[in-house]
Amino acid sequence: MPTPGAHDFATEDFAGTALHRTLAMFREQGPVGQALFGGQPAVLISGHQALAEAFRDNDRFPPADAYRITIEPVQGVTFQTMEDEQHRLYRRLATPAFQSRAVQAMEQEGLARIAHELIDRLGNVRRTDFASAFTHRVAFAVISRMLGIPTDREDVFRDWAVGFLEFPRDPARSRHCAEQITRYLLPILAQRRREPRDDILSGLVAAEVDGRQLTDEEILAHIRLLFSAGASTTTDALGNLVYTLLAKPERWQALLAEPGLRAGAIEELLRWETPVAVLPRLSANRPVEFHGTRIPAATFCLFAIAAANRDPAVFEQPDVFDMRRDSSRKLLSFGPGPRLCPGMHLARRQLAVALDVILERLPGLQLLDPEAAAPRGAILRGPVRLPVAW
Repeated sequence: MPTPGAHDFATEDFAGTALHRTLAMFREQGPVGQALFGGQPAVLISGHQALAEAFRDNDRFPPADAYRITIEPVQGVTFQTMEDEQHRLYRRLATPAFQSRAVQAMEQEGLARIAHELIDRLGNVRRTDFASAFTHRVAFAVISRMLGIPTDREDVFRDWAVGFLEFPRDPARSRHCAEQITRYLLPILAQRRREPRDDILSGLVAAEVDGRQLTDEEILAHIRLLFSAGASTTTDALGNLVYTLLAKPERWQALLAEPGLRAGAIEELLRWETPVAVLPRLSANRPVEFHGTRIPAATFCLFAIAAANRDPAVFEQPDVFDMRRDSSRKLLSFGPGPRLCPGMHLARRQLAVALDVILERLPGLQLLDPEAAAPRGAILRGPVRLPVAW
């Protein structure tokens, strides 16, 4: 059996249960261990208590530094890469746009409308790749419509957004797609400054705190962030949810018979197969000590959320998917502390509404190839394909 430290979390596929078996080996050897990330030595934090502490420790594990390396070159400066007062100011400027009537309307009616539209597109077919037809589309459509992107451009805009997320695997394509997004949105921003509407773009344009407003580039960077930190993670979470429920048909049948279990199924999914399984951060630019481990300056520290969410010291029978489990207060999936994910409420709503629509419209949904559909990846984790029939 390979030692835990031999695994490279930047490159390995970790399909199906392989990731959880590997992380369990790390956790059994202690809450902090040695791993690889992109061929370089890294520290992996797998214990629940240790990881909860690390998330809240911005001194030893500054949250902005890793984003500056991995996404800022193409995404631009956002509150992910800002610190202290700048971070707080930017969040105060950006947050009101996500409390607007456009977001409320999306939560109340728009989410279900998008889900129904995507299932309507299936027509009379009785089998499809549900990832490409549904789970890979919902979150991108939600963001596009809240931004006010014309519906006839949604598929093109989604292709740009997906390509933009390829950085650093394909920097040239990622930069090209980011430029396309910018070129498309700049005239729309100018129009919103002249004629505001009830959409997120107008809210970002109008935001003002202490006489400070967002520039066009700051707004564009924030929109790119919506796709990198919002659409991609919700996409993977929805794919993981569909896979997990269909892989054991009795789970699907339980939700049809007892709709009250659906909220619990979503919370348990966020614990059991979280879409961000391992979150890379950099340690401080000086050597630090953490749980008996000396960490050299500026070392990649892998926050193994998927391991902490299955820590038997915190969760009883952690490898069992239990829709009746009450674990939401112990979840580390949204990153506790000052960097708590601001989009977690909308993400949960998207999962809940999409699940309701699928169960209503496709109650006989079946997974055709569980092995092909298994979630894969260690950083962002979800199914590439979901071959289904009904």
